[in-house]
Amino acid sequence: MANYLIIHKVEQYPETQNEWIDTWRALRKRACEGTVWVHSFFDPSSNLLYCHWEAESEQAVLECLTADVKEMAPIQHVSEIVLFDAAWLN
Repeated sequence: MANYLIIHKVEQYPETQNEWIDTWRALRKRACEGTVWVHSFFDPSSNLLYCHWEAESEQAVLECLTADVKEMAPIQHVSEIVLFDAAWLN
């Protein structure tokens, strides 16, 4: 499976942390077969959200993102990446 990095520009914020959690929980449940949302990092200084996915193709990842997610956090960039995990070095 390939690794993908999607960079989003967060345009809209849920009003509460519970709304954030509900939004991401819904995305996690929607993940398509064979597509895994691994983790994300948010940089509040730039409003950029970096999301790491594992999938067979870029298209498979994009199909998991709802219109609401794309409106709340439009995609700025998508790329296939090579993953190096420091845990592998132990």
